Amino acid sequence: MQRVLELLDRTLFSAISLLLLVMVVDVTWQVFTRYILEDPAPWTEEIARYVFTWEIFLGAALAFGRGAHIVVDAVMAVAAGRVRRVVAVLGYLATLAMLLPLVWFGAEMVELTSNTYATASQLNIGVVYAALPVGAAIGAVYVVLHLVTVLRGGEPTHAEASTLVD
Repeated sequence: MQRVLELLDRTLFSAISLLLLVMVVDVTWQVFTRYILEDPAPWTEEIARYVFTWEIFLGAALAFGRGAHIVVDAVMAVAAGRVRRVVAVLGYLATLAMLLPLVWFGAEMVELTSNTYATASQLNIGVVYAALPVGAAIGAVYVVLHLVTVLRGGEPTHAEASTLVD
């Protein structure tokens, strides 16, 4: 299971890095055309916004994988053994209860917007809205993998945060 997590981490990090590169090139082109050519490319602002949307949702999914989301770990800091695992399992189940509807409703939004196109870039808006269900689905995969790890006796992913108490 650790190999699956590492492969997913690497793939997701590479995708986010590529999107960041696209955004840097896009914004650089926007600045060049606006201030040097004095004729700004109208599509660059839209593309930057849409790429950033994808970066946000993929980054959130990666944060789920790395246990990097903000957590209130007061109970985890003082709990040990079985109680710690029960709290972690409840937390993962609550997270899944939030992510799975996002996948469902996000997919519906993609379907509803798949015949709409952006004004300047002519990009299909369904592609933009797909960031929500894709990011939520990847986050859910991470949460399920971490849940399985805890159920098998491993430590919760956000356990590192409790070292502040030590």
